Amino acid sequence: MRFETDAFIIHTRPYKETSLIVSFFTKEYGNVSAIAKGAKGKKSKFSGNLEPFRLMNIGFGGKSNLKSLFFSDSLETYDDFKVKKNLYSAFYINELIYSLLPPNERELIIFNQYHSSIKKLKKNDNTEEILREFEYLFLKEIGYQIDFENEYSSGDAIESNSFYEFAPQSGFKRAEKGFLGKDLQEIARKEYNPINLKTFKAINRKSFEYYFEELNIKSRGFFKWF
Repeated sequence: MRFETDAFIIHTRPYKETSLIVSFFTKEYGNVSAIAKGAKGKKSKFSGNLEPFRLMNIGFGGKSNLKSLFFSDSLETYDDFKVKKNLYSAFYINELIYSLLPPNERELIIFNQYHSSIKKLKKNDNTEEILREFEYLFLKEIGYQIDFENEYSSGDAIESNSFYEFAPQSGFKRAEKGFLGKDLQEIARKEYNPINLKTFKAINRKSFEYYFEELNIKSRGFFKWF
């Protein structure tokens, strides 16, 4: 059976002498890995069409989990990232998808957010906002949503002048010290500034570390936002 869908490349690795195993994040089928036969050859039909961070249309098929790639056609021109940290940010997002999303499960909302995030990273340097919002939506869509508006035990609305501690498995609870309610309210309204973005980062990071403590994201070695 053959399939066709829009996709982004999130990971590649060599396969035998001339081929590649390419991991795609697809619009219709989630994470899919396929062999691109002869892709390393100069005259390969895949030459120039297996670039990351560019939307493409691909055809693949096969009975096993490792598919065969039949074609890959670019759907948009390739734009460079204006600053290196945004390129690293895009690789970090790729690693989240590659490491944490199961294969063959459609994640359309994450796919659309990914496409939007890559476009933004190429055009501006609001790196923190882009990453934090992607992390938040990613956690939400895989079942770990963070409620920035209400205290978990009472259900009361977060108060601007109160402090709150955060537990990933439950949420925010009033405390003598911790995260300031004003910052949490601003995050909920997407009214970002350098202070509440640091708070946003700390909360997202705590969630990732709690749920995926065994995760080893390679980008951590050169990228400090996570």
